[in-house]
Amino acid sequence: MVKFHVLLRRCLRQVFISSEAFVLRCIKHHRRKIVYSLHPISAIVLLLVVGLYTWYELHFILPELCQRNDKFYKVNCVLAIYMLHNILGNLICCWHTDTSFLAVAKARQQPLASEAHLWHLCTHCQMLVPPRAWHCRLCNTCMLKRDHHCNITANCIGHANQRYFIALLAHLTLGNLFVFAYNFAYVFKIRLPVFSDPLIFLGVDPVKLLDSFKEDPNWLIINGAVLKISVFSLAFVASQLGFQLYMISRGSCMYYFQDRSYDLGFWSNWRLVLGKRMFWTWLSPLISSPQASDGTQWMVTAHKEPKESKKPA
Repeated sequence: MVKFHVLLRRCLRQVFISSEAFVLRCIKHHRRKIVYSLHPISAIVLLLVVGLYTWYELHFILPELCQRNDKFYKVNCVLAIYMLHNILGNLICCWHTDTSFLAVAKARQQPLASEAHLWHLCTHCQMLVPPRAWHCRLCNTCMLKRDHHCNITANCIGHANQRYFIALLAHLTLGNLFVFAYNFAYVFKIRLPVFSDPLIFLGVDPVKLLDSFKEDPNWLIINGAVLKISVFSLAFVASQLGFQLYMISRGSCMYYFQDRSYDLGFWSNWRLVLGKRMFWTWLSPLISSPQASDGTQWMVTAHKEPKESKKPA
């Protein structure tokens, strides 16, 4: 006779396999609808997290570290406004900027006779597109120097809006760094590095510690949880920023990571992305910085041929 726990295990296994197959079928047949629904959800979650972090730090953590009328607190308020301006501004610019091939001037949508051999046919759009332009199935068009499709910005990141995406990641990383630093300073001040996961108290007597927190332990649990969340969010955003910085420095992009045919050197690569004013653009998304290329013409490194022609559109 088969034991009950064996039958239960088989049933759970079958339920898991059936559920997995159902989810995969839904993703396969409704991929676009799922992604389109994730666009507003992702943006709303990001904005909520940024807003809650800002409110939490300015109204709860900083007043514990300094007086509200101190210069340090006022400087941090100005810094918070600056960070919000750049995060919201770059997010909107990423979403609003059209980096598709159809956005270029009509005269540049046809190759010159001397450039025709460099263009390739997009089998989805059924038209010739310039080098480094690849098709996005979600946007249903070819993007100039397509890097990837971003769910948060609901747009492809490419030639025209990559500077805004880099600035967005940079300010999110900086904001997470401030959140982590101030929360760590506060928990260090009250001698509670890991209250939300009390595995170790770094040499502090746990009995005396818990006795001193009997008045409001929930606040300490929340603070410890925020500290840990800030660590994970900082690691995630910083890793994305580091990967983008690395790719730009080598003249590559996420869509075709190994291709270094367009590596013109560190400063030239950055100038192609950030434009004329280079890193000054990180001060504000409102700073105008014309790019040297319109996204249809690219200089190739000497003695190297672009590898993208080997990859289907």
